[in-house]
Amino acid sequence: MLVDSHCHVYGFRIDELESFKNILIVGVAEDYESSIKNLEISKTFSNIYAFVGAHPWNLQDIGDEEVEKIIEIAGESSGIGEVGLDKRYSKKTIEEQIKVFRLFCEVASEKNLPMNIHALDTWRECFNIVTSHNVKRVLFHWYTGPLNILEEIASQGYYISINPAVIIQPKHRVVLEKAEIDILITESDGPYLYHGMNLSPLKIRELVETMARIKDQPVEYLERVIENNFKKFIG
Repeated sequence: MLVDSHCHVYGFRIDELESFKNILIVGVAEDYESSIKNLEISKTFSNIYAFVGAHPWNLQDIGDEEVEKIIEIAGESSGIGEVGLDKRYSKKTIEEQIKVFRLFCEVASEKNLPMNIHALDTWRECFNIVTSHNVKRVLFHWYTGPLNILEEIASQGYYISINPAVIIQPKHRVVLEKAEIDILITESDGPYLYHGMNLSPLKIRELVETMARIKDQPVEYLERVIENNFKKFIG
């Protein structure tokens, strides 16, 4: 099956979700409300795995009480995300981001849950924090970080996700060219309009075909590898 490892499913209509039924999807959250919506959606759609979390961009509007509420429902979920750090767009809250991210890492480690991580301009910091908390299953979403961390990510059994933006984003394409296929998983980050590209799970087929060309691998083989990587990540 095709895989979308990072999708804001609560942003789609029910009829749109119906059209994604042949794709394995991780529904990531941004706050308590979207976490609850993900859990509800996953009860209707067996192909959707509900993650709960608080996006680092939102921490200026989210208090400790809401974070605690998200942590309380983590045991009902399939994983933690979208969580992490961001020094590019939310640098002024970085200390709060680190505090909250560590809390989520503790929960993921204690409950053996996978983590879906946003790490814009903080790739090394996020990697160091998850490893220090002994988190076993980690996905670095839409990876555009340093190439010299890829080998360390692989050595920990962690994964990176490749977005359809790889078609037009040079930094992301270089990552795809350098990374080994056994750490790659596909994602859409939909619903999102990126430089005129309408990102959704329906873009995954085209994405796999693009990846196959770049990696010089048969499409069917790459699909199987990505699905296997996804299942290991989900556990």
